[in-house]
Formats: sequence, C-alpha cells, structure tokens
Amino acid sequence: MKLRDPVAPSRVALPDSNLQVLLNQEAYFFAGRETMKQFQADPIRYSGPLTDPVSQQRFQPTRRSPKTKYKKRTYYFESTLTQRQFAVSPDSYTMRREN
Repeated sequence: MKLRDPVAPSRVALPDSNLQVLLNQEAYFFAGRETMKQFQADPIRYSGPLTDPVSQQRFQPTRRSPKTKYKKRTYYFESTLTQRQFAVSPDSYTMRREN
C-alpha cells in the first residue's frame, strides 16, 4: 500500500511520525516537511471529510466549522453543540471509537 501525500498526491508519503499530522482521529503523512507545513497552514483545504470526535459523524469541515486545540492536536466539529460536549470531557473523545 502506498500512502499519498494529501498536499501533493503525485508524491508518496512516508510512514514517519516526524512527517505526520493528527487531525481529529485521522492521521496524515507527507512526502516532506514542505508539504506538511502547507497542510498545517490550511488543513481543511487538504483533509477531506473528518469524523466529529463526539458524534462520530463524518462531515466536510469549512472555515466556519467550530474547532479546538487540545494536547497539540486540532479537532474540528460538525456543530457548536459537539464542540461544547468535547470541552466538558475532552479525554473521553480523543481516541477513535468504533460505532
């Protein structure tokens, strides 16, 4: 299986934790630091749909989507309601859950 760099899909991403960004419960890998920095500057441009950590619903984040930083990771939410639920007990939502 080849991982594709989300910023430069023609490049193969490296399964290296130094070239990894965690967004919600998804992990993104990159071919190099330059594409990783591009992703970090505008993650919703490259991420595609994400899973809301509270509701577990897939949604396409936008610039208006509620978001929170927690333990060096950015979390996007499908609504302010799920963002508030997360704020009450963030540790219970940081690990991916199976439906």
